[in-house]
Order: sequence, then structure tokens, then C-alpha cells
Amino acid sequence: MSSPFRLLLIGDSDSQLLACEALCQFPDHLKVDVTINAIPRDGTPATILQRAQTLGTLWRFDMGQVLTHPDLHQFDAIGVYLTGSKISDFRLALSLLSRSVRPLLFCGFNGVVLEKFLEGMSWRLGYDLICLNGPRDQDALQQMLIGSPFAGQATVLTGLRRNGGHGAASIPHDNRRRQMVFAEQVVMPRDEQDRADMVRILADLARRSPNWEVLIKPRIAPDETTFHQAETHISKTVLQSIGQPPSNFRLDYRPLPELLSQSRLMATVSSTAFFDALDFGCKPVVMADFGMNPANGSHVFAGSGVWRRLDAVEDLNALDQALGQPNPEWLAWMGYGREWKPEQLIVSLQQLRTTEQEPFQAKSGYLSNANLSFNQLRRDAERAIQEGNWTEAQSLLKLGSLMRPTHRNIARRLRAVEQTNRLLRQLLLILTYRDVG
Repeated sequence: MSSPFRLLLIGDSDSQLLACEALCQFPDHLKVDVTINAIPRDGTPATILQRAQTLGTLWRFDMGQVLTHPDLHQFDAIGVYLTGSKISDFRLALSLLSRSVRPLLFCGFNGVVLEKFLEGMSWRLGYDLICLNGPRDQDALQQMLIGSPFAGQATVLTGLRRNGGHGAASIPHDNRRRQMVFAEQVVMPRDEQDRADMVRILADLARRSPNWEVLIKPRIAPDETTFHQAETHISKTVLQSIGQPPSNFRLDYRPLPELLSQSRLMATVSSTAFFDALDFGCKPVVMADFGMNPANGSHVFAGSGVWRRLDAVEDLNALDQALGQPNPEWLAWMGYGREWKPEQLIVSLQQLRTTEQEPFQAKSGYLSNANLSFNQLRRDAERAIQEGNWTEAQSLLKLGSLMRPTHRNIARRLRAVEQTNRLLRQLLLILTYRDVG
């Protein structure tokens, strides 16, 4: 009997944890044993953590603790779903640690890549495998890497079907509630006036459609946080822009799958929820009222065939009758097709595992932001010290000592945080303090 394929997924925000969750649709015959490490972060929705726990083992370690965890090298592969330069930093930091056989490393994007594909990819180059949604992303990557040292970068298409087979068991359209769900995004659109206009357009559409409900599904609750930050929560935008809403227009914080499985329509500016709606048998429509604007990500949906200006729609009855399914050629180009699925990731990783692995190649200085910032590592260690997180501080300073074995202050700071006597530790920290910015 073959042993399970041990998979560690690491996420540091609700958005990245959702990307990890979307991957975990592996058939039983692959025998995948999943561990998810949700890096502690204030405001991460409890529901996201609860859902992660149902997928396998849940860890809650900081970055340094993960990198120095004694069980790290028992995994067959590690999926890194972090923000910004941390993706590159993890790969290079892991290469500093001694090991006989390292886990394979892969990474990817959470949902549709709306903007800054070049920048986002530059953090990911050099991984053993990069997950992409479909042909659109693959074509963009190939054009980007022609003639570069990364031209042979390995990729796998995992698709945009993020909800398994739920769509097949969905309620028939005519039996669904006359309900349109608007999937709010934290910064799409970013401009406060545009967001206020967006709310007014939706409220006016609700007034024109008295036999329908228009529900805004907020991206996060008021007390939660995500990677992107908005100055004003959508609940305040509603109050400030329209005051008393119509009776059939409200915010709804229930899980999006629950709302999509019972609603007839789903509207968005540019959310990946567009594809979730298809999974649950709900017809999606793209709000075209703000134009084909790359800043809002709406340009990606230009070929979908379901662009509509909601301020020009007669009412939701008319929209429901006139709205067809998205353009199948566009869907295939984006990666929404049955031929692309998460199990392809495991198959590709297993194939890579059977081939001889080459050591990490930084390949810095071309397209990659691949240089692990020693100063950033020191700043993270100092932040951990300020927070009294001694375990994390030790882990980060140990990594620093591996990077710069002759760096005296790193060695002194490490000895200080390892001191168990609180007063002596505080004295040593004062004596060894250096401003690292």
C-alpha cells in the first residue's frame, strides 16, 4: 500500500487561505494528506480557519517557526501562498537550511490574476512548479519569459473550478429565489466615489425590481481584515451614499456558496466569484458601469459576453430573461473547464518527485525579485522582539545567522532572545540594540 502524499499549504491572509482551500479538491485515490499553516494575523475570519481545519491538520505558526519546524522535511511538497516578496523569501530561506531531500516547492495565485501579472510572477519564478489558472495565464507567462533564464519554468494548469461538483447538484434556475447577489470586493473599485455610485446603482436596480431581492455579500465583516485595505467598510458606504435602503436591498454576511446555491443571478465588478457562481448554477453578470478599466480588473472580463450596465437595465426580470451563459471560448481561455483541475497539481508533483532534483537556483538579476532581504529579516525579528514573540524571534535570527555567519550583532541578538531570565534578556536586548529601520 502506497504511503500518502504529504502536502503542506501555507497562507498568510484570508485571501491566500481561500486559494489553499480551492486546491484541496483531490480525489481519494491520490491519498493526499493535507496540512494547512495559517500564519497568525489579526482579523482573519474565524470561518476561514474553521473551514481550513476541516481539510486536514491546521497549524498556526509564524513564518520563522514554519521554516525551522522539525517536521518540515517530512512533507513531499509545500505550497506557498503568501503576499508580495514573502513568496520569494520563503523559497530562499528554505534553501539556507540543511537537508538531505528537500520538499518540492510550488506556488500560485488566488483566483483570477487581474493586474500586475509581471510583478506577481517575478516573486514566484524559480519555484519547482507554479500553478496557473488556464491558457490566458500560460500565454502571458511564455511571452514574459522568452529568452530569459526562466524560459523553462515548470507550470501546471489547475483551473478556476473551485467548488468541486456542487454545480451538478444545484437547484434548477426557475426554482431559485428571485435574488441577485453582488459579490463585493474590498478595493474594486478603489475610489470612494465610485464605490458610492456602485451602491446607488444597485439600490436603484432594487427599487425597479420590487419582486426581487438584491443582496450585497461583503468581502469581510467590519471587524475582519484582508490583504487589501479599504478606508470605508461597505456597510458605511451604504449608509453614507443612500441612507435608508429600499426594503429589498440589504447586506448579507452568509457564506457566498450558500447565497449562490439559491440565487438566480450574481453580479460583480471583477471578482473570482464569477466562476464560483457558475459552479453553483447561478448566472453571473459583470457590472460594466465603470468601463473597461484595468484598475478595477474589469478588462479581464471584456470577452465574457455577460457585460451589462446595471444602471441601464430595465429591471431584474428583464435582465434574468435576456442574460445567457458566458462565452464558452472565453471561459476556456480563462481556465474554466473540466480538463483543468487541482488533481493535476499532485500528478505533476509526483512526476517531479521521480526525477532527479537540482539544487535551488536563485537566478537573480533578471526578471526575478529573488534576493532575500537580510535587512527585512532583521526587521521582522525586531518586530517579533517588540511583540514578545520570542520563539519567532529566535527562528528569524537563526535564519539570519545562516545567511551571515560572521554577522556579530545577529549572533548577539540571538543569544539575547534565547536567554530565559527575563531581566537578563531585557538587559542584553538593550545592549545589543541596533536600528535596522
